[in-house]
Amino acid sequence: MDLPPSDFDGAWKYALEQFFAPFLELFFPKAYAAIDWTQPVTFRETELQQIAPEDQAGQQRVDKLVRVRRRDGTPAWVLVHVEIQSQHDASFAERMFRYHARLFDRDRIPVVSLAVLGDEAPDWRPERFGYDLWGCELSLRFPTVKLLDLDLAALAATPNPFAVLTLLHRDAQETRGQPDERLRRKVARYRALLNQGYTARDVRTLLRLMEHVLRLDPEHARQAFDQMRHIEMEVYGMETFVTSFEEIGLAEGLAKGRAEGLAKGWAEGWAEGLAKGQREIVVRQLTHKIGVLPAALLERLSALSTEQVLALGEALLDFGSLADLTAWLAAREA
Repeated sequence: MDLPPSDFDGAWKYALEQFFAPFLELFFPKAYAAIDWTQPVTFRETELQQIAPEDQAGQQRVDKLVRVRRRDGTPAWVLVHVEIQSQHDASFAERMFRYHARLFDRDRIPVVSLAVLGDEAPDWRPERFGYDLWGCELSLRFPTVKLLDLDLAALAATPNPFAVLTLLHRDAQETRGQPDERLRRKVARYRALLNQGYTARDVRTLLRLMEHVLRLDPEHARQAFDQMRHIEMEVYGMETFVTSFEEIGLAEGLAKGRAEGLAKGWAEGWAEGLAKGQREIVVRQLTHKIGVLPAALLERLSALSTEQVLALGEALLDFGSLADLTAWLAAREA
């Protein structure tokens, strides 16, 4: 059975933005130990588009440029260039060199180039670019991590969000065309995630990564949703609504959109149906979490935009009473 393609790019990009320090701590501990984490970390990847616009059409890769401060202060600033490469690319090592050279030429501060190889070719291991001709030698050697090399059992025991993402990445590669097995692994990963002591905010972030990578068709997605909700009750003893409603809301909204589109036109019906599906699910979860909602609150919820409904779906995990919901709504209506 065909499954929706995994969004490796989106997952790794989002994870790097949310968990840059844990990324270095797990994959490049020497760099992690040398950075002063009490100082601001500045993401500057838009500058990569300026120095190498010819590379921006590439697919299945993520690049990040981050300015950090050295712990020893000499020199103070360093640019860390990170590439996540999810497919074989014969020009990869050359691209790493071009970025490194252009960044140094522009900023005149040290550049550290790091690569994570998430492809499925065991023998593809670029780690150097250079040449030696007529006595002139040029060389760049950059640290790489090959996800295929990492021990899955060790990752499963490591409370680091990038250990979770690596396991999800490997699961997605190994379950292409196997919806039942992908469903089983997704539910198992979620159970393990809840037992590893992450904060509610980190659980939501990691769940979003899971939705990017372990994508399922609508029917299997619904089964996963139901099983994950059951696990939440086992772990927390209550219905906390950690699980994502976005994919389920999309399926319900699509169905509503098809039906209403017969009368109102596909585009308008789809959009309205999607919004209704998302809103109805959030209302159900709020009811489970804090009790029956007064009519006045339901009316205010009906006025929320689709973006606000999505935000509420994440925020309600931390609600303990109707007062929390009222305060959340008041902050967005002001």
